[in-house]
Parts: sequence; C-alpha cells; structure tokens
Amino acid sequence: MVVLAVLAALGGGFWAVLLYTGIAEVEQVEVTGALTVPQDAVVSAAAVETGVPLATVDTRAIAQRVARLPGIGSVQVSRGWPHTVAIEVTERTAVALARTPEGVTLVDAAGVAYLKAPEVPPPLPMLGFGAVGPDDTATRAALEVLSSLPPDLRARVTTIDVDSPATEPTVRLGMGDRQVRFGSTDRAAQKIAVLVPLLTQDGTVYDVSSPDLPTVTR
Repeated sequence: MVVLAVLAALGGGFWAVLLYTGIAEVEQVEVTGALTVPQDAVVSAAAVETGVPLATVDTRAIAQRVARLPGIGSVQVSRGWPHTVAIEVTERTAVALARTPEGVTLVDAAGVAYLKAPEVPPPLPMLGFGAVGPDDTATRAALEVLSSLPPDLRARVTTIDVDSPATEPTVRLGMGDRQVRFGSTDRAAQKIAVLVPLLTQDGTVYDVSSPDLPTVTR
C-alpha cells in the first residue's frame, strides 16, 4: 500500500509538471495520409490550439472535426510528446459515380457519395439509380458485385443498374454496347467464372443470373 501511494504521488507530480510548467505545450500539428485532401484543410478542421498543455488536448474531439471533411474516411489523433498533435487520416477512395442534386459525385466502397466529381470525372462506373447511400440495399448490391469482379473486368464496367423486386436486388452491368444481367449477389464467384469466357462470344446481352444456365443474346 505504501509503494502504491508513493507511485501515485509521483505520477500526480509528473502530471502536474506536464500541465503547469510549459515543457510539454502544443507547438505543431503533424498530418499524415492526406494526399487529395489538402493538409491545410485538415489542420483548419482540427482547430488545434497551440500553447496549451499537450496533456489536455481532446484527441477525440479533434478526430470528430477532421472526420467531417468530405474526403476523409477515418482519423486517428495522438499526442507526439513533447510538442506535437499527430493526425493520421485515411482518405476515401472513389469506386463509382452517382448523379446527385450537387451533380456527378464520387462514391466510395462503403456507398458514401462524398464529393462532387471534377469536371472530367474519373473513368468509374455510373450508378444508375437514386438514393445512393451506405444503408441503401441497391447501393450495397451494386458495390458488392463491382468489388467481386476481377480488376480487368471491373475496368470495363461503365454503368451499374439495380432492380429491386420484392425478393432481393438484381444487378445489371453496362459494358459499352453490352449488358450483363448479373442477377442477385448470390453465387457471385460462380457467375464471374461463367461470365469471363462468355464475354468472348459475340453478343449484346449476357445473362449469368443463373450461372448453371447462362445465355447470350445476339
């Protein structure tokens, strides 16, 4: 008990030194991971006050403020003793496009439409349905199918449409003048295994919704 009391006293004294002597005050903010999101924007959103004891900095509040930036997917904030607040961000990566009231918008793998696309959008598939969002069943189905495609096949997809019958969403992929009726997200691996050789045949509509009975319409 005596040892514990001594350690507690020493710990309290050390904490007091950090708080009141000025030897560990905030002097700088260090941002890592920001590539497309300007570092100045991260620093501004973080709103870290300099000259205050580093021990008193609310890292959770800083992370919450930075996370509100459109291009930020996740944030980690830590103290870099003795004078630094370190902010590590992971940016969102666009995998598709969607038409929203703001115009053509970038959509990440979680289904978040997070930022207006540049005037010349990146070559990503356009989601052909409204109400795009992480909780939308059509969005989840579309992105699940997209992510399951091998990269060379994924790069050929220009549009993704989803029908939502009473049972489950069914996905259609546009590849220029070709259409793939993918169906539901079930048995995706089998459907893709059938689709790859099927696309070597001439046709306009490739139906792999039932991978045991695929069809090609010419």
